[in-house]
Amino acid sequence: MGGAALTRHLGEVVREALGEGPADLILTGGETARRVLDALGVRELIPLDQVHHGAVHSRTPEGHSVVTRPGSFGDVDSLLRIAVHLDPDLLHSKSKG
Repeated sequence: MGGAALTRHLGEVVREALGEGPADLILTGGETARRVLDALGVRELIPLDQVHHGAVHSRTPEGHSVVTRPGSFGDVDSLLRIAVHLDPDLLHSKSKG
């Protein structure tokens, strides 16, 4: 399976996994992010703010958060920082558990 076919398949897998339920997404890699958003029918993102250099927090018209980041950006804690940005209680619930 080539690169374009693989990213298209990934988008379809994510769509099936989410079903009809709403979800916030963290997507890395430009082509991968585009294919996932295409598969989910997301045609518009409204930029809100920057989580860190290269990581942009946006919202869909339906109100779901989407953070996109180029695959080559971010330090080793990049995905954690993005997740905490979307759910600030994430670190607190982890330390209580």
